[in-house]
Amino acid sequence: MASVAPAGSWESLEPKLSPEVLDAVSTMGFSEMTPVQSGAIPLFMKNKDVVVEAVTGSGKTLSFLIPILEKIHRRSRKLAPAEVGAIVISPTRELATQITKVLKDFEPFFQNISHQLLIGGETSLEEDIATFQEVHPDILIGTPGRLEDILAQKRSGVNVKELEVLVLDEADRLLDMGFSVSLNKIMSLLPKQRRTGLFSATMTDGLSELVRAGLRNPVRVVVKVEDLVGGGGQRTPASLHIGYILCSTSQKLLLLTHLLRQEANNKKTIVYFATCASVDYFYKLLSRVPALSDFAIHSLHGKMETKKRSLTFKSFTDIPAGSPGVLLCTDVASRGLDIPDVDFVVQVDPPQDPKAFTHRCGRAGRAGREGKAVVFLVRGKEETYVDFLKVRKVPIRHWGWKGGPEIIEDIPEEDEDDEMATENNDEALLGKIIREEPEDDAENVEFLKGLQKIVRTDRDLHDKGTMAYVSFIRSYSKHEASFIFRSRDLDLGALARGYALLRLPKMPELKNEKSGGGIQGFTPADIDMDKYKYQDKQKEVVRVKKLADYKAKQEQKEKEAALKGGNNDKKRKPINKASAWSEKQEAKERKMDRQLKKQRKRDYLKRLANGEIKAGEGEDAEDDDGDDDDDEEDEKMESKDKKADMDEDEDEDTWEDLAREERLAKKVKKGKLSSKEFDKEVGNMFADL
Repeated sequence: MASVAPAGSWESLEPKLSPEVLDAVSTMGFSEMTPVQSGAIPLFMKNKDVVVEAVTGSGKTLSFLIPILEKIHRRSRKLAPAEVGAIVISPTRELATQITKVLKDFEPFFQNISHQLLIGGETSLEEDIATFQEVHPDILIGTPGRLEDILAQKRSGVNVKELEVLVLDEADRLLDMGFSVSLNKIMSLLPKQRRTGLFSATMTDGLSELVRAGLRNPVRVVVKVEDLVGGGGQRTPASLHIGYILCSTSQKLLLLTHLLRQEANNKKTIVYFATCASVDYFYKLLSRVPALSDFAIHSLHGKMETKKRSLTFKSFTDIPAGSPGVLLCTDVASRGLDIPDVDFVVQVDPPQDPKAFTHRCGRAGRAGREGKAVVFLVRGKEETYVDFLKVRKVPIRHWGWKGGPEIIEDIPEEDEDDEMATENNDEALLGKIIREEPEDDAENVEFLKGLQKIVRTDRDLHDKGTMAYVSFIRSYSKHEASFIFRSRDLDLGALARGYALLRLPKMPELKNEKSGGGIQGFTPADIDMDKYKYQDKQKEVVRVKKLADYKAKQEQKEKEAALKGGNNDKKRKPINKASAWSEKQEAKERKMDRQLKKQRKRDYLKRLANGEIKAGEGEDAEDDDGDDDDDEEDEKMESKDKKADMDEDEDEDTWEDLAREERLAKKVKKGKLSSKEFDKEVGNMFADL
């Protein structure tokens, strides 16, 4: 088995480590150091600021925990109550919890050194302050928000004057997640005479700015993996084998099912999706797939409640080695987490941020373990991502798929079928992309039918699937590598099939849908939505009540519409009960109302100009009230074609013209303006009358 290259024994370090640390690392099973540990620990212990860039899974956590423990242990004067010797800042609660867990392994050897975990969600600020005043921890580990809160509170009693070390773990992620303000505030509260360490798998421009602002003459430690084949370095461990599989958009779930049954029937697997809504939906759906009944499936994403996230993370990590377990997640579980026995990673959706790709893959093959990671790419549209990754020094190989659960590595690249791109020569010359993908094969058709049967059993699955579909399309449109992942290339029909949708949602991207509610490549299921029930009884009661209320309101609207149409000799369009998400139908209804009111007002102004009535009289006088919210339409449409075109546009504001007409009418009444002059001023609007 390949392993991380050893970099010498712990005893060989200078300055020498204390017997307590040597006993601890020996008990933990680390007989030799990794390169990043041998490079960073001596510098940190010699009072140097360090910036450490190393591949994921290379042992960065011990690289800063050991110097922290050594510095506090070797102090000539023990820290007084409320004095803090070190602070470790982590971007996520899960990573902070993991660091705390590693630090607990040192507790039997350093009983005089205590620590406290500070993360939001599980405990309140008041509870954390009470714990601090009771425990008097020497080391604080937490997320930026909660650390900033407790340091800024004078009543907390936290004393940082004796602070020895500040560590920013996964520092680039801290900046990516928008914590720069909190980080600057925290560093402003700390003494400048301290040692600071930045640890990350990647370096960014923002991180370089943070280095210049918060570190003094830092020493940079860069640990790379040598690429023995192509020369140069690479950004992933040598024990991690990364591959890609080409498939159609609608084949991804079938492919995932086959891979789990083949590669993960006795191990833990992490599966990445693009959005939180996708994780929620596929967790519910895949948990009911008979072929995956032997797997313990969990879900984790950033929008989950903190306690639920913690319980899910603990449940997954506690799965015994050799038992099949699957964690469906977003990038919240892509950085720094060291989950035991994870040997396989599947990226169903490539990440929005290309930097996250290596971090996702790095959940497998940690600390020298053999690991595999695979990403699904849409055939004919996303292959360029492979070249993009190779430029970024990510070694990736093509895995062939032979229609069954067998993966063959290192197969030669086959010539892809270009028929879809050359069918229409005129479109090819114009540079247009043919979005429709080939029909599904028989196996995938049956598999997706089975998923639709599952979705039919619970309306909640339909709701979650719709949200997942919409969120994925919007996420895809915001991809940082938009020159590869182009939203205009998405086959929305194949995507809907792949999500096992029964009906399509109403959204701008589907404005060209067919009259039957389908699009190219997708046919809506034959299902009565009024009778489509939730399994959850409480949700079903609410749905039935809302449906009854909706029908009652629609009947009332139809009666009112018919009444208004009769009074004004105009027929209103029938109300379309399939209300669009954009509320376009309601906008059209309001538009019709404004047209009717404007016509009545014009009739009123004509009669007022001719002296037939006085101001304030007549049945239509109530429309002459200057209400700018109701009349926003142009002149009556001159033809049916013009009317059809204008129905698609926003209403234009015409109140200024109407107000001007009213002022002119008052001048006619007072004798200051003749009827002919009035007609001329308003553009002969009433000349024929």
